[in-house]
Amino acid sequence: MIVDTGGVAHGGAVIAHDDQGRTLLVHHALPQERVLAEPGLRRAGVVHADAIEILTPSADRVPAPCPHFGVCGGCSWQHARYPAQLELKLQVVTDAWRRAGLRLPPGTTIAGMDNPWRYRIRGEFEAIGEGGEIEFGFHRARSHRAFSITTCPLHDERIERALFAFRDALRESGVRGVVNLLLSVEPTGHGLLWRLRRRGPVDAQQQLDLAGRVAERLPDLVLLDDSMSLEFFGLTFRVRSDTFIQTNYEQMLVLYRTALGMLGARPQERILDLYAGIGTLALSVAQAAARVTAVEENPAAAQLSLLSARINAVKNFNALPGRVESVLKGVRLGSYEAALIDPPRAGCERAAIAELIRLGLERLVYVSCEPSTHARDLALLVQGGYRVRRAALVDMFPQTYHIETVALLERA
Repeated sequence: MIVDTGGVAHGGAVIAHDDQGRTLLVHHALPQERVLAEPGLRRAGVVHADAIEILTPSADRVPAPCPHFGVCGGCSWQHARYPAQLELKLQVVTDAWRRAGLRLPPGTTIAGMDNPWRYRIRGEFEAIGEGGEIEFGFHRARSHRAFSITTCPLHDERIERALFAFRDALRESGVRGVVNLLLSVEPTGHGLLWRLRRRGPVDAQQQLDLAGRVAERLPDLVLLDDSMSLEFFGLTFRVRSDTFIQTNYEQMLVLYRTALGMLGARPQERILDLYAGIGTLALSVAQAAARVTAVEENPAAAQLSLLSARINAVKNFNALPGRVESVLKGVRLGSYEAALIDPPRAGCERAAIAELIRLGLERLVYVSCEPSTHARDLALLVQGGYRVRRAALVDMFPQTYHIETVALLERA
């Protein structure tokens, strides 16, 4: 069917309507285009479609450089000029806030990248095939089926080289039962952290033999199977494969500077860092505050934050393991002046929002990677007596629909 596209929808599609007025979410199109769309899956009453021919292209349309674009489920905006991608993401956040009854503060900015490629320092690749025929790849768009890749221009070049080094070494060694491969590189070092997930028991000697074969192919890298270093702001952190890190190192620094700038921690203040992970933000703010308490549900991440505190000789830091809503119930009024909040994509539990309102901290800085849940939680905090004072967007994931938003809230 031929349709005219309208506004952007979160998730990497644009909105259109068919001849009967039904809503379509058209992927691989841009706003204000006329396209030949092929309908596909129907979800929640909305039909997803693919633009298979562009009849009237947007002035913002460019050729997608990746040969897998359109098949791969990772990227959604490679066919748009990068400045246009930023405008689309700003519109998505604006719409999410509007639906929640909020408005972005005047002067809200979006920080993009000078070079929006090769920024990922971590990648997870699914194994396809067995033994001498093994390949690695990603899931197809809106599908659980995987396909093999020959390149990924979003990943650090070292990860791409390592991916094919592991593939070739696995083919030689005949290792079977591989499920996926997780690779992370040190942004300021030579370490390559790897984790190969397999079905069934793992033979230690076989693992050593595989690592040796890979190392021969990557003489400029140091293979690591336990943890690697992450360095910034004069601090050193330990990172394991089972703990979260921001995959865009360059924009992580922009995001953290933005959040810390909004927080404006003072030497006499006590700060909470909620959903703290391995303590990257917590230990950063500890350099300016009297004391910082990190709350993290993942025990491995909480332990790594304590280890990093010792490595960096940070004395005014402690970590409380557990769910945020449960830990906050034990916090007494007046114990802290401000909090950093950086939850997973699902946002905060209602109980956590209720505890934050009960504590009545002077300032909250809420970092989010999901506009809809961010806007939902901000609206609840506003209902509980806070005002949104500032906001900023940081494009952590160019070529995709994902966007990070930071908001400063103060007690009314």
